[in-house]
Amino acid sequence: MNQSQKTKINCKRAEALLYPIAAFLLTGGLTRTAAQKSFAVAIARAQETAGRRIEHIGHPSRYADLIALWTHDARFLDRAGHPRPLLMNEFRALVRAVTPPLDSRTALSVLKRYGNVRNLRGRCSLVRPFFFTSSRSSMAFEPMAYFLSDASSTLGRILRRTRSSREPELFWRKVETTGLSKRAAVAFTEFVATRSLEFLEELDDWLETHRSTLNKRHRRHRSRRVGVGLFSIYSNPEMTTHVGPNAL
Repeated sequence: MNQSQKTKINCKRAEALLYPIAAFLLTGGLTRTAAQKSFAVAIARAQETAGRRIEHIGHPSRYADLIALWTHDARFLDRAGHPRPLLMNEFRALVRAVTPPLDSRTALSVLKRYGNVRNLRGRCSLVRPFFFTSSRSSMAFEPMAYFLSDASSTLGRILRRTRSSREPELFWRKVETTGLSKRAAVAFTEFVATRSLEFLEELDDWLETHRSTLNKRHRRHRSRRVGVGLFSIYSNPEMTTHVGPNAL
């Protein structure tokens, strides 16, 4: 992808992303000068390392929409209702149904690179029900940007919320514990990865059903982007020796 096709982040988006982080730093006791110095150091470290593993793929929703259609549309399902392996011309039809401007070979390359699709006897086989965006060697920039933006936006809205706010009651939930061994941590990650996929598939079915229904009723209304994001937590041993604010 050339430079002109790379996703741009303007100052307004950057400020929205950094607002909860700035609030966290200042509330935690850092002065404005110390916070700015810390941010400058972080930028210097990022310039040295971040660009080595990050690549641009364009807007992530088109890849997610490809997989969503593949897992829900009868044209691309087998008799059991599962996504069936597609011939290349069928995969091109899938791409055209979702996002005609996207080149089908480019889309297939991205999906393969991050382990979403693999070749199976001359066909494209979907191996993951949701769009995975990282591998051991690289990460996609745009999904990462949306993830950080979504997390920051949720925290920012919670910080700014008042009793008179009429928006949905956004939330932040997590479960965690300390004292697990590395082996137990691996077992937990595998367990939650499986269970979370089941949970997300249920939510995805709900969203797909209600999106088509609501779109017919409220076509003139501006649409909202809603969803739920999950991420795993893992710390080094020294990070769990104390519990409380001093452990940060």
